[in-house]
Amino acid sequence: MLAEDIVTKLQIVPTEKLKQHEEIIQYNFQRLREAMLNMGRLVDPIIVDSKHYVVIDGNHRKKVLDTIKCPNCACQLIDYENPDIKVGSWFPISKTVKPDEIAGFKPEKVDFETGMREINSLNGTFMYAKKIDGKKECFLYNSNEQKLPSVISQQRKFMSAIESRDVQYVADDKVDEYLDAGHAAFYRRIYTKKEIIEEAVAGRVMPPKSTRHMIPDRIIRLNLHLGWLAESPEVCKEMMDEMLRRRLNEGSIRRYTETVIVLY
Repeated sequence: MLAEDIVTKLQIVPTEKLKQHEEIIQYNFQRLREAMLNMGRLVDPIIVDSKHYVVIDGNHRKKVLDTIKCPNCACQLIDYENPDIKVGSWFPISKTVKPDEIAGFKPEKVDFETGMREINSLNGTFMYAKKIDGKKECFLYNSNEQKLPSVISQQRKFMSAIESRDVQYVADDKVDEYLDAGHAAFYRRIYTKKEIIEEAVAGRVMPPKSTRHMIPDRIIRLNLHLGWLAESPEVCKEMMDEMLRRRLNEGSIRRYTETVIVLY
């Protein structure tokens, strides 16, 4: 991505125009709000679908801006239909939760392939899996209806039932590593881009950690002054562009080609 491309991709968008697609985690929100106010900066731009203005990544940042009544937001607008942008999910894992301990949900023993087929056809809400003697022991939690909003509603209830337990979230492509380490994992359906957009546009936000996006050329460490976002969009864009061009001319840009771990 060339320097001028970065300037073009970063735009100032009215905060009220942005559509949230995922619920927030209250603890994460409070921690982020404190950090943003202490620094006085929006560190990373919010990733936004350029067609529908759905927040693809940055729902917590958007919520902080809403809370402090910030009228504008710095966004990286993306073509969400770009096939290089991939969708995954975050799966809950636990070492102590048993399949029959989820209040309001009855487990049904299944083999792994059948369970995944039921999950993907909206017949299941979650599927519990744990390795016993090297083989996956699986239990399916059925959904009440084969409709996406109903499954999402059931997932929300399910996650509320386990939120006080020792549950963590891991990327769907890393779950086998945790199964090998003795954790149980709760598999769920990976949503399509079309489903994510339609639900957000309809105002039906998904439970926290429902989606995980792999976005090439994601811009991070913008470090934009929150005060600038209180100006008119035109003035804020002008100040942001001037700051970006100065930093880019000074060589303050790095493209990571390897996997990186960012500590917040």
